[in-house]
Amino acid sequence: MSEISSEPKTLVRRLTHRQVSMIGLSGALGTGLFLGSGSVIALAGPATILAYLIAGMFALAVVWALAEMVSVHPVAGGHGTVAAGYLGRRGGYVARWNFAIQSLVATGAEVTATATYLQLWFPNLPLWVGTIGCAIVIFAFNAFSVRLYGSSEYWFSMIKVVAAVAFILLGLALIIGAVPGQSAVGISHFSDGGGFFAKGLVGVLAASAMAVFSFGGIENVSSTAAESENPARDIPHAASAMIWRIIIFYIAGIAVVLALQPWSATAAQGNALTESPFVRALQLSGVGAAAHIMNAVLIVAALSSANGCLYAATRMIHALSLDGEAPAFARKLNRAGAPVGAIGIAAIGVAATAVLSIVAPEGAFAYLIGATIVAILITWSIIMATHLAFRRERARAGLTLPPRRMWGAPVVNYLVIAACLAIFVALHWLMPLTWWAGIPYIIILLGSYEVLRRVRSLPQPPDLLASSTETGTSDVARQ
Repeated sequence: MSEISSEPKTLVRRLTHRQVSMIGLSGALGTGLFLGSGSVIALAGPATILAYLIAGMFALAVVWALAEMVSVHPVAGGHGTVAAGYLGRRGGYVARWNFAIQSLVATGAEVTATATYLQLWFPNLPLWVGTIGCAIVIFAFNAFSVRLYGSSEYWFSMIKVVAAVAFILLGLALIIGAVPGQSAVGISHFSDGGGFFAKGLVGVLAASAMAVFSFGGIENVSSTAAESENPARDIPHAASAMIWRIIIFYIAGIAVVLALQPWSATAAQGNALTESPFVRALQLSGVGAAAHIMNAVLIVAALSSANGCLYAATRMIHALSLDGEAPAFARKLNRAGAPVGAIGIAAIGVAATAVLSIVAPEGAFAYLIGATIVAILITWSIIMATHLAFRRERARAGLTLPPRRMWGAPVVNYLVIAACLAIFVALHWLMPLTWWAGIPYIIILLGSYEVLRRVRSLPQPPDLLASSTETGTSDVARQ
């Protein structure tokens, strides 16, 4: 019987080389670039360029550590399952549930944001109706088949790429005076309001801390390892492609925004839809319906982010179920190879966060967002700690490193971990809510594992060194 006509027992390798690359891009290119840069610019002024560069370098280190590990171990659950193999059951449990919760809250927030954007065109549309409709769309993409998810995410990301490139080119044309009827804007705004370092070094560091969260979700690429047609090739390629994409879209994009108008004006605009920095670029060029064009881009960006986060969350929950750390039905796959059991659990989580975002946007949901910010820091720290153990164990076993690997280890690993800790401390002043939400979240996460291991006999962590891609065997899914 064909693979499609019966339920497969493991995740199916149907993500193509191009789809894996676009999924990696989707995590690094979201609404933070198109809409949320104003709040970061307010902290550092023109030096926000350096802030995004610093945060981007940390993000790239995380991505390269991921690529090195999951290309050798293309397991269900990506970096979370690799963490279980090298840091033990507790490390794997915390890594996977933390990332699953982080992704589910982000999914709920993105579908709610999409519904909000739709109200520009449909002002009488209830927020809850738009939220449910958007959630149904992305759940359908994830549930029908892996290939459908890959195709949808490919085109979502392609639209974002085209939009970002168009905005950057248009901005550059305005700067040099290449737009008919418009005088050259130039780069004089970089020296407005106190000069390039208007907020000083402290401002740059504070903006760097906040800019880190724009790159939250880059870890999604590791979740594709078990469903990539050729993970040893595709994952490193996706990581490599992120280098120039981050430089072009974030550094060049923010530079154009800062050049087009005084940074204080951009900061004052904040995240208002009709005053997005990119809408401003369209307005300066004389392009009509600027807000509507930007609104369409924001809807695509939000749906793409929600699509990718839901995918990552369900693969983590599926992997947890295989190890007895999530309900058994979460390991169930449909005929197309999609983890429908895990998608069912994810639906509950997304519904809860979406409801909170609607009924208490300034209250309970804000605590969830604070917990998500802490979750990103935990995810990055665990990835770098896992990479340290990965390198150490391979050296002990006399195994060579893959040809494409992270440079600067172990120094870079310790720098990223130290930076995550420093950012968490700094958030006590920048965003106090993260402490009120994050510390209880960490306690609950660690405490739930202690309860689980006392009430259930858990399997031993996988022996990844014995089942790596070098041995010719596959550890994609462990039943």
